[in-house]
Amino acid sequence: MSSTLASLGAAEKQDHPEWYATRWLSGGPEPSPIDAVDSADPVDSAGSVGSADFAGPGIALVAEPGHVNSFLVVGSRRAVLFDSGMGIRPMLPTLDRLTSLPFTVVNSHDHFDHRGGNHELSEHAADIAVHPAASHGHHAAPADFYPGYRRAAARAAALFDQFAALDRQGPFTLTPDQFPRPLPELDTWRIPAVPPTRVLLDGETIDLGDRTLTVLHTPGHSPDSICLWDPETRTLLSGDTVLSAAYWAHQPGADVAAFAHTLRRLDQLGARRVLVAHNLRAELDGDAVRRAALAMTEVAEGRTRPTPDTDLLGRGVRRHDLAGVTIFTAPGEQPR
Repeated sequence: MSSTLASLGAAEKQDHPEWYATRWLSGGPEPSPIDAVDSADPVDSAGSVGSADFAGPGIALVAEPGHVNSFLVVGSRRAVLFDSGMGIRPMLPTLDRLTSLPFTVVNSHDHFDHRGGNHELSEHAADIAVHPAASHGHHAAPADFYPGYRRAAARAAALFDQFAALDRQGPFTLTPDQFPRPLPELDTWRIPAVPPTRVLLDGETIDLGDRTLTVLHTPGHSPDSICLWDPETRTLLSGDTVLSAAYWAHQPGADVAAFAHTLRRLDQLGARRVLVAHNLRAELDGDAVRRAALAMTEVAEGRTRPTPDTDLLGRGVRRHDLAGVTIFTAPGEQPR
């Protein structure tokens, strides 16, 4: 979990009319004119999709801005939803606007912010697919998860507000679809247990009709982490394995040495772009994998000088900053 959330307070009592920000990503197969978005419900300047249908193949960002990014990969016969988000608001109506094809939910790993929507989608998806290491997991979120998330929201909100204020002074880098959504009332929000229905092995392929995704087991952030590789567009869907945020390698189940090995392996793919799960940038260039691999290797081999810090949940970490890459490791953890 590595997120930037909207300010709490009065806003938390209000729902946001557009919880999800969706847009089709460039660089994939283009829709034919007959499949294009209806002119009566056009795509806005940020590329967000309204209520129009889109039947062509491609990859759509389904973001809960400031919380987590999910991605819908659409082929000619089937689709894959990579992660189901927080489950704070229904996702199915948004997916229905993007495709009418049958879809499988693939969870990048067994963390609550990546499978919160499984409960809603389980009755509609062909499968809930995970790595075998998570096949007996996916338990309900414990009671202390929810106040912990609120605390993380409050801390991240303050950071985002500072950044947004500075951005308005001149850089103007933020776009409307990057602004976090105010949290609605969360008294009834729960992430229940949803048993997976399919396991995905390293190297297995997922046939979508006119495109095939390859499953990659990528332990490091968690033992069950997986990425999806689209060789046609040389796109890596990375979950929390490659990020535009701090790398959380300090929580239970994380393994810095395995993380470094995973990133070096992914670097060999020669990705052109990486679609990531957190922070304001959903797309990174392929070189982000190499930068992360080099940095994680430095950490794993003990060649850094970390400083004390805390994560968004207030837990103590050792912070490693290397050439634009930030990595959190557990206090007292020694390289292997």
